[in-house]
Amino acid sequence: MSSKLFLKHIQVITFDVHNVLLTVRNGAPNQYARLARQHLGIQSIDESLLRSNFVQAFRTLNQTHPGYGIHTNISSRQWWTLVVEYTFKDSHLSSNQLQKLSQIIYDEFAKGELWIKNPQADNVLKQLKTKKILGVISNFDERLETLLEQHQLRQYFQFILTPRNCGLYKPQTEIFTHAANLAKVKSNNYLCHVGDDVKLDFQAAQAANCHVLLLSKNEESKQNLLNEYKDIDKNHVILNLDELLNIFI
Repeated sequence: MSSKLFLKHIQVITFDVHNVLLTVRNGAPNQYARLARQHLGIQSIDESLLRSNFVQAFRTLNQTHPGYGIHTNISSRQWWTLVVEYTFKDSHLSSNQLQKLSQIIYDEFAKGELWIKNPQADNVLKQLKTKKILGVISNFDERLETLLEQHQLRQYFQFILTPRNCGLYKPQTEIFTHAANLAKVKSNNYLCHVGDDVKLDFQAAQAANCHVLLLSKNEESKQNLLNEYKDIDKNHVILNLDELLNIFI
């Protein structure tokens, strides 16, 4: 059974944002190092260690303060300050330096120029919007709306769901149900989610009885994914957003 036949009943398509519609230019750790050099004059930064610390910090904070602290009484700015502090824990920065850098990094990442828009996004979303209800389900903080506006993407979506504006976050199945309710469809089976993360997008959407398509970087990544996760059908993995037009239109 082809993906087009299988998904032709879909009425709502939701999108993750990070690495699907927008990608950090050169990656977040690279930007952290650049901003530390630029604003604190620090030249001797081990970017490999910085990257490792960043990944660990991000993973830990998502466990201790999921949804950017929406239910643990901290702001998203405080959440990211904790990430920055851990990321630079080996750089011997003073508390004042860490505070200054955290503020700068948070504000800089709200600027569109730090993000690269998927070159296929506008054409695909413009066409899909004529046939389907489009929305966003993203574990992003409150800066997302302005980022989408800066990249002229906000216009395509009927709703934007993030932890900070709805109190829910992936992989909670309730966030997909909330999206289906906002779109006023009969059931979650009429919703298809497009993302790039197996746990947060594929498994979470399936657990919510939604359909899901995974965006993979390239053919090699796709094959590695399919080899690791035998339960993922190859028809549910796409290599670019343009494929969505063949699937849904």
